[in-house]
Amino acid sequence: MSISRLGALSVDVADLPAWQHLLVDLLGLQTQPRANENDPLLIRIDDHRYRIALHPATEDRIRAITWEVDSPEELRTLADRVRAEGIDVEWAPEADPESRNAVASFRFLDADGFPNEICFGPTIDHEPLRPGGVISGFVTGELGLGHVVLMCRKYPEAVDFYTRVLGFELSDYIVWNGADATFLHCNPRHHSLALMNECFDFNGGDFNHLMIEVASLDDVGRAYDRINAAGIDLKMTFGRHTNDGVTSFYLSTPSGFGIEIGYGGDLVEDGWVVKTYRSPSRWGHEPQKAGRQ
Repeated sequence: MSISRLGALSVDVADLPAWQHLLVDLLGLQTQPRANENDPLLIRIDDHRYRIALHPATEDRIRAITWEVDSPEELRTLADRVRAEGIDVEWAPEADPESRNAVASFRFLDADGFPNEICFGPTIDHEPLRPGGVISGFVTGELGLGHVVLMCRKYPEAVDFYTRVLGFELSDYIVWNGADATFLHCNPRHHSLALMNECFDFNGGDFNHLMIEVASLDDVGRAYDRINAAGIDLKMTFGRHTNDGVTSFYLSTPSGFGIEIGYGGDLVEDGWVVKTYRSPSRWGHEPQKAGRQ
């Protein structure tokens, strides 16, 4: 029994208009209607009701990293495993079927304070996405939303928890310039989760980035041009990774963490061999801001 895929990311945000400008005005992503200004801004990229939820707040913080499982039995088993680690588990109260985001779910905080949510039966939207926009489509489905990278105070213990308790499997490692990263998969996507030690001015409990995979390399290029033209800060420039082969760039969000927009990720298949890489990128991915030479 293990996690099946990354489902969604929910964030408390202090500057919702800036987020809306970034994701909707610049990247052309679709939103769900809001009844009032206190409602979250729900971002759609596929048939899920939402993949990114932005909640108006007074300060920025990760609200929930949502993982999906494929059966109620798996949900109960994982809840028991987490509870056996001495971690408090909070089941979501039963909601009206027309308003709930999943059939059932529970939440817990890991050792670094990351708010994890595990759910069964996420809500699907029957309305098709509107065509057009900067990005033609996204790679989701059974592979899930993409991946998240988390910074850990007790890095080996974090790797042990996510593999032994939640069932993630090892993809590979990258070790460079004092950084140590473990990449974990729960389906054929190269990694849905990466865990890192404290490095590069990041502390344990810091959310590094969310990666979303687009349908074509041209989608990455168009998004890159649009972000640069708008003067949005970059976390890293255009480049290609060593371990998963993704060609991508990283933009800086109004909440401070990064979003990686990439294409061409490798799949973990039979015969996969775990390797250790000495650099995260084959080329590019220079840390800098938009427009800096």
